[in-house]
Amino acid sequence: MKKAIVTGASGFIGKQLINELLSRNVKIVAIDIRFDDVLLQNKEITCINCKDKNPFDLREELETVQADTFFHLAWAGTSGPMRSDYSVQLDNVKLACDYVVLASKTGCKRFIYASSINEMETYEYLQSDDINPSGGYIYGTGKLAAHLMSETVAKLNGIDFIPVIITNIYGAGEKSARLVNTSIRQLLNGEHCSFTEGKQTYDFIYITDAIASIVEVAEKGKPFNRYYIGSGAPKPLRDFLLEMKDVVAPGAELGLGDLPFNGIDIDYSQFKLKKVQEDTGYVNKIPFKDGIKMTMDFIKSEKAE
Repeated sequence: MKKAIVTGASGFIGKQLINELLSRNVKIVAIDIRFDDVLLQNKEITCINCKDKNPFDLREELETVQADTFFHLAWAGTSGPMRSDYSVQLDNVKLACDYVVLASKTGCKRFIYASSINEMETYEYLQSDDINPSGGYIYGTGKLAAHLMSETVAKLNGIDFIPVIITNIYGAGEKSARLVNTSIRQLLNGEHCSFTEGKQTYDFIYITDAIASIVEVAEKGKPFNRYYIGSGAPKPLRDFLLEMKDVVAPGAELGLGDLPFNGIDIDYSQFKLKKVQEDTGYVNKIPFKDGIKMTMDFIKSEKAE
């Protein structure tokens, strides 16, 4: 890999991905609707603002780049009300397909699609009865549809397509409302944390391991093979939560069982959990407890500023 395009470049995952690629001497074209000074002032990064632009408006700029790998991370409505907004999620599906076509037209031959474990939850939901659908299934359906449609578009356009199924990423630098980040902040503030009983199977992966896995897959992964990006050792959510509590606030009481669980317990046996390791040789380096401590330390330092 010599040159890469990254959509969603200003996000938590996007920035970490760019840093990893730069450390490997990969030239970067960053695409997003806004950029901070860190990205804009880096001479090794070409920033393209795509706000209010059709993807194909970027064709002329990208043709001159001659990138070999396209990382598609951009996705509107990953949390909050837009997660259940079908028009937002349908736009995400079309955008993924458009970027595959754009990659083809600009000579980029490898496309990495960042999907989510939520697409598998949605797929399993479709095979179940007597389940109450929540707004999150609209997001999951968008991820599932974009995966299958953009993969098909890639095949039709001669692009090597690799989907990475990302489980719950956490780590230093995150500022979203995702579970680990929110829970650590609440525990540090002495607030009560409410959860389901936590019997459903979950998995987490620290940000640096997730990014390294994705880059290794981009370089060595097999086209049209999906890669699970996680710890490789899923277990009941309550086990992770109790480990987190022991690191952040040992004396706290977690509200396990405060909330009902109305979702689907994902069957992780459907994944080849060690496929990244088998195909690329990369082995995760950060145990969950160590990752929680690093995340906690970052949040504390952020508050101290």
